Amino acid sequence: QIGLNSEVGVGTAFTVYLPKASQPVVVTRRGATLSYRTGRVLFMDDDPKISELTATMLKTLGYTCELATTGEEALALYKRYVKLGKPYYDVVIMDLTVVGGMGGEECFKELVKLDPKVRAIVSSGYDNDDMARKYLEMGFCGYLTKPYRAAELGKRLKEVLG
Repeated sequence: QIGLNSEVGVGTAFTVYLPKASQPVVVTRRGATLSYRTGRVLFMDDDPKISELTATMLKTLGYTCELATTGEEALALYKRYVKLGKPYYDVVIMDLTVVGGMGGEECFKELVKLDPKVRAIVSSGYDNDDMARKYLEMGFCGYLTKPYRAAELGKRLKEVLG
């Protein structure tokens, strides 16, 4: 039951009545869970200014990153750790269009062959719901529209990484 008492110019008070518990509540604490997250991001974009700016944002957000300018470079970096059998990157963020090299869509398809559990985010200058839906249906975990701010980048990473 909720009660309300309000007087203009004086204030408002709410009273909440809850039923008494039939048994005492026992509070238990969970033990620490193991985290296999590395805090590492692989970022692929052919624009050096965007790469530098995003690397700074990622560092500010507490992540470390490696940069690639093409899909071929991103694949080479990812393969290096797959061969060791260790999860290395928590997420890959990739631009769709790369001048003179493999873009994000093709690179993602190759990454999935290497690691079916790869988590990837599309980074694109096109703000289009249909386009975002297409890439999410393809298996990307998120869509980030350029230009983005550190807060948007952090929010998307939290959504993707949980």
